[in-house]
Amino acid sequence: MSATRVLQVDVSGRPIGLIPWYRAATLLWQERATPLEVVEGEFWTSPSVSIQKTRIIQTHDYVKLRPLKDSQVIKRVLFARDLYKCQYCEKQLTRSTVTIDHVKPRAAFLREGRPSSDAHTYTNCVTCCSKCNTKKGDRLPYECGMLPVNDPKIPTYIQVLWAGKLYCPIQADYVSQYFKIDKDTLFANPVNRS
Repeated sequence: MSATRVLQVDVSGRPIGLIPWYRAATLLWQERATPLEVVEGEFWTSPSVSIQKTRIIQTHDYVKLRPLKDSQVIKRVLFARDLYKCQYCEKQLTRSTVTIDHVKPRAAFLREGRPSSDAHTYTNCVTCCSKCNTKKGDRLPYECGMLPVNDPKIPTYIQVLWAGKLYCPIQADYVSQYFKIDKDTLFANPVNRS
């Protein structure tokens, strides 16, 4: 997957997004971008053009970031925030084995006369394995003796933009150094982070 997505940074060096390889190749060919991190000996080719593959390109414009529209829980951000670890037993999980647990269950919100959707917030949701999720059920943490290892927190704006999106370590290094955030929270795949 890392071969198909290219990190795009603006003229100031700020990461602004991931773009498909063909969009990056077009920007390079049109001389609207400069390669920052090339892949030695590998090229994108067509019958008439050969462009060296790159993992990071810098465009020649400044791009204004758009504000986030809502605080909806995004799975990739939640799982990356918790480093794909069950917050009860600390088991390392994968994208296919991870689940979400509501620390205060939805049923508790309903008993209080509140909508169950009130339970689905970053401060009430944690990454969980299916075994612990089943064991905890619809009980409060103190009722079953299962407290999350880390307090669930609201992610920062930068974490929402980048957490769980990157596959390539070079791109993760760039983004984490630029924004001074934990590199491990950026990976889309919890395995093979080196």
